Parts: sequence; C-alpha cells; structure tokens
Amino acid sequence: MAEAFKETLSLDNVERLANAIHKQDADFHNKVFIEAVQQQDWAELSLMERLRAAAGAMVETLPAESGPDSLIAVLQGNDELSSWLSLICCEYVVRLESLSTEQALNYLAQMTEYFSAEFAIRTLIRKDLETCLKALRSWLKHENHHVRRLVSEGSRPRLPWGIRLHEFIEQPELVLPLLEALRDDEEEYVRRSVANHLNDIAKDHFELVVDISHQWLKNVPAELQKNRLKLIRHACRTLFKQGHPGALELFGYGDVTDVDCELNISNSSVAWEDELEFELQLNKKKNTGNKLMIDYRVYFQKANGKLAPKVFKWLDREANETGVQTFNKKHSFKTVTTRKHYPGKHRLEVYVNGIKKAQTEFELLAE
Repeated sequence: MAEAFKETLSLDNVERLANAIHKQDADFHNKVFIEAVQQQDWAELSLMERLRAAAGAMVETLPAESGPDSLIAVLQGNDELSSWLSLICCEYVVRLESLSTEQALNYLAQMTEYFSAEFAIRTLIRKDLETCLKALRSWLKHENHHVRRLVSEGSRPRLPWGIRLHEFIEQPELVLPLLEALRDDEEEYVRRSVANHLNDIAKDHFELVVDISHQWLKNVPAELQKNRLKLIRHACRTLFKQGHPGALELFGYGDVTDVDCELNISNSSVAWEDELEFELQLNKKKNTGNKLMIDYRVYFQKANGKLAPKVFKWLDREANETGVQTFNKKHSFKTVTTRKHYPGKHRLEVYVNGIKKAQTEFELLAE
C-alpha cells in the first residue's frame, strides 16, 4: 500500500510545497531545499523514507523561529498542499530541537486538522511520554474531531508504517482510559481509530481485549448500542482470524462440531494473473443457533520457497438452516502493489468459526 501512496510525495509535489512555503516565508531557501531533496535517490525511497528525507532537508533550510507558523499558514491557504504533503510539515516540527515538547504538540494539534500527525507525534511520545500523555488527555474533548482522533491514532502501539511504541505495547493500561473516553465519540472517524487501536493491543494482549469487549458491551444505552457493537466487532478482527473462542462467542459464533465441509477446486493449476475458482459444500447437521463465520486462508508461495498464510473474509451467516449448502468463490491472482506472487505450490484452507474444516492444494503457474 505504501508503494501506491509514495507518489503523493513525488519530487514535483515536494517542489510545489517548497515554492508555496517560500511565497509565505521569504527566508526559506527553497532552491537549496529542492537541491538537497534532488540529491536523494528518490525513486528508490519508500513513502516514509521520502517523508523523513524531505523533513530533514526542511530543518536545514527553513528558519526555526518562523518555520512552524509559516507552515500552518501554507496549509490553511492551500488545500492541494494538505493531505500527505502535510506529513512533511509535521515531521519538520518534531525534529526542531529549539521547540519544547509542549510547543511541538501545540503545532501538531493545529497541523493534524489538515490530514494527520499520527506519525510525527510518535517521536514526541518516545521522547517525553508523560508530557504527551498529559496533552492527549487534554485533547479528549477538543472541538475538532481530527485532534480527538490523534489521541487514539497517534498512540497506537503498532501503527502501520509508524514507529513502534513499545511503552504502550508493554503497558496498554497507559492508554486504555483514553480509548474508553473516545469509544462513543460522535464521529465514526474517531471511533474507527479506537477500534484499530484495540486491534493493535489484541496482537499482544488478546485476553485483555476480550475482557474489554465484554465490559464495553455491558449495559450499553440503547442509543449507543449499534455503534459500540460495530466498534468492538472491528476491534476483534484479528482475534476472529486467529479463531479466538472468547471473541467469537461474544458475537454468537459458537461450537461447530456439527458442521462438516468439503472443498473442491475447479482449476488446480492457476494461470499467471488468472483466478482460482473453488466450491465449498457445507453440511450443518443440527440447528444449534450458532452463527457461522466462514473465512478462507491462502498459503502463498514466497521467494524463499516457504508458504506464508493470509486470511480472507468470506461469509457470515445466521445458520438457521440445516443440511448441505453450496458456496462458490473466485480468488484473483492479478498483480497488486500489496502482494507479490510467486509460482509454485499453494495451499487453500477453509475455516468455520475459527476452526479449520477443509483444505486442498493448487499450483500457480509461472508467468
């Protein structure tokens, strides 16, 4: 995914940002900045490497005494320079040694309104945890939902592409009061971040997230029930994929000893960039009232010859019916930026409520 996004930080776009800053602040040496950026092997840099390289060059060329205010003025006056380009501005702020943690946090709170400061704030959290926690608590009632979201998103322990926050990985209790305060936020954008944060925690403390899920679903006011349930379900998605019984049972996905499955593949040899076609025959022998969550797992061939699994959501059924039901599915092997395919043997498995019920193998042919 980062490969697809990295062109938002193309040299042309970064140069547009530099020229806009120079127009706002004549003391900014935009040509020196652009020359410094152009010296980088830009095409080979990832999204985050481009971000850090541009911010580093900006620290060297944008005056520290006026720079943050100039950047905010630029972001306020040009929507085209918001979004991913604003991340460079956020990174610049946290690299300025002349700013205190409080000052840097204040600037990030303003900049996050134009996109997000979720990556930059992590540098401050690792540098000065107590000051950052104090600021995060003060933002819980902030009038701008982007700032409230930053409380949750910026403190995620395993934010994709971001610095790992080992303090919060090891001590999730430090941030749980923040998440609880935001769980019923009026903006789904904020609630979604809380769910993603809980999902991060579940990767290291699965029983804790199951316990929190039970607690948060108790005695919920009727007007909050729908959103709270949606949040918890999204927060438990990793636990669902792992087949954690506590998380599954919470949503009615119980024991499936009464379910048998037969898996058939239409094309056991899949042409390069073609589709795998398969059929599942599911036999439910009794009406137990259990809901059925049906996922499939593809074990992809890797460059080293080993297989690596990836879980895909498939079906979610009330399962009131008994007897045999047939389901068909196609899985595409077209080239995408998020996954590189390799020819060779692959494996396909089907899971019902986290329990493996059927498996078979197939081969992806060479290009």
